This record gives sequence, C-alpha cells and structure tokens, in this order.
Amino acid sequence: MVMDTYRLNDGTSFSIAPGWGCNITSWRVDGVELMYYPEGFAETAERITGAGNPILFPSVGRTWDRSVAPPIRGDYSVYGSDKKYFMPNHGTVFFCDFRKVSEEKGEDRITATYELVVPEKVREENYPFDVGMVHSFLLTPTTVELKATLTNNGDSPAPVAFGWHPYFQISSAEREGVEVRVPCAKEVVLEEVTNLPTGEYVDTDGIIPLKPDVFYDNAFGFTNGSRMSLIDRKAGHTVHVDFGDWAKLFLVYTPVGTDFVCIEPWTKGIGEFESLKNAGWEKTDSILVLQPGESVTYDAVFSVER
Repeated sequence: MVMDTYRLNDGTSFSIAPGWGCNITSWRVDGVELMYYPEGFAETAERITGAGNPILFPSVGRTWDRSVAPPIRGDYSVYGSDKKYFMPNHGTVFFCDFRKVSEEKGEDRITATYELVVPEKVREENYPFDVGMVHSFLLTPTTVELKATLTNNGDSPAPVAFGWHPYFQISSAEREGVEVRVPCAKEVVLEEVTNLPTGEYVDTDGIIPLKPDVFYDNAFGFTNGSRMSLIDRKAGHTVHVDFGDWAKLFLVYTPVGTDFVCIEPWTKGIGEFESLKNAGWEKTDSILVLQPGESVTYDAVFSVER
C-alpha cells in the first residue's frame, strides 16, 4: 500500500493512502499517534471503513431495498431504468483511486490536494452518476483541515451524501476517563436490522461517558453547535472535530474491547438511495441533489488540545 507522508519541521506528521480512499492512516502530534490504523489493515481488510479516516461518498450508512421481505442490503434502482445497482456501506470510495494534483509546503503548514479517479465499473454497477471530487488536506502543528468539493460533471441530476469517519485512538479498551461530547439535542433512534432512522428521537444533553461493556453505534441530530469532542483523560488530551452547517447527522462508533472511538460528521441522506426508484426523486429534500455543473464543498477540522 503506497503512503504519502507529510512532515512539518516540528515533527508533526500525517500519512495518506491515496489508493485506499485517500484515507489518513496516521496523524502524529508531539510524537503521539492520534489515528487508529492497525498494522496490516489495508492488506487484510475487505472494506475501507475499518481504521484511519475513511471518506464516505456518495452515500452514508447503509442502503437497503425494503420493498421485499427480508430487506436486501445494498440494492437500489433509479426511476426510469430496469437496472439494479449495489451501494456498499458508506459508498464506493474504496473501489476508486485518488491522484495527487498538488502539494505546497511552508515552514509550519503543508497542503496536499487529490482528485478522485472513478473506474467505469463503478459507474456501471454501483453509482451511475458522474460526480467528481477534489479533496485537500492542510496540516499544521495541531490541526488537520479537510476540504472536499463535489461537482456534478454529468448531464443529469445526481444524488450525493458525504461524511468523514475518523478513527481516533484511545488510551485503553476499558475506556476509563473517555467521554464523547456531541453538539446535539436529540439521539436518533435506529432500526435494529437496517440501522436506519425510525423517525423517533430521544432527548440528550450530548455528554456521553463511554462504558467499557457497551457497543456504541449511535446517531445524533438537531444540532446546537459546531464541534464534536473526544476526551481521553488518561491520555491527557482532547481531540475535536469541527464542522460547518452542512453536517446534519453525527455518529459515535466504538465496539466493545476496541481502543478507538469514531466521532463522525455526516450530511443528510442516510438510506435515501432507496427512494431513487420513485418518480420525482430529483426534487427530494431528504438527500442533496446536484444539478449538472453544480458543486458543493464540505469542510472539517481535526484538532488536538492538551
């Protein structure tokens, strides 16, 4: 697996795997590794969403065909076509590649920009829309700034959802002194089988002390701020994820016995590829629909505070 590694004069560094979804596989500040990326992961994994910082595109979460019983995971169709498509969990980025288009280095900052390269097979089998992506990363001594611009290069409307899925290391799997804070007033209730929203919500203060014996795969909404935080008192630092008003859904993910916690900002659109089978989907408000030639930019900042 080819890695592009960038290092500042003070030793702060990060590494990107262009052929593995432009995944940030490492982020080191003051000699401390902040990203979770186990040795051998890329070569042994069957999916991209297992470590580092996967990019979620053009879908977030799971897609299901719920017109049949039991529902079929991943299948969807587009109105006016008899063809069936398959949308993997969190999208198709890991079927694609990224090409580096520029790099700029200063004394205390490095910027690297990559462009998504989509194989024709992906357009034929997974996502029949011509949406491109340019993704840039800016490294400073305490932050990584991310910016993704999506452009509909095709001649028809295209549905898109987007998110980042950072895996941050924690000091121990017992989660002692580990807490997540989300800027949300509601927890989103998810279906047990599909993991899609039921339409129900539960009030929350947004403060989640993590328990050692709980599998967390929780979603939150009704935003009242612009920062998610992962506090690790034993490690002596807090990692923040700041985002703009584009983020509508926020995920906290950490299975039992793991030494990572994911805090993830997503756009709207979870499960909405299922609705593309309906006439008039181009006018839906439940997922962003880019018109031909239209672009949208998403940004986020990862930072560490001692």
